[in-house]
Amino acid sequence: PLATYAGWNLRATETGGTSELAGLLGSCIPFPRTRAERERNGDPRLSIQERYDSPEDYLGRYADAALKLVDEGLLLAEDLPFILKQGRERWAWATSRYDP
Repeated sequence: PLATYAGWNLRATETGGTSELAGLLGSCIPFPRTRAERERNGDPRLSIQERYDSPEDYLGRYADAALKLVDEGLLLAEDLPFILKQGRERWAWATSRYDP
């Protein structure tokens, strides 16, 4: 993974109703890119840098997981090219975010 995913969104404090859901589209909370970023922000989750040795490491694991889904009949082989393209795009997004 490159982020923490949740099936819900909580309302922001500024809008009130903080114990209520704000739609059911889900959340994507990206992992910090580096250990330094993680430590600076006090994020307890491992950074992308700490999880994967390289883009090739991530993409290899991603491809292996996709192939396993094909073997288990949970993903169509014809969808693999699109799925693998998504993996490359997600890596690029997660590792190139603007860092204020």
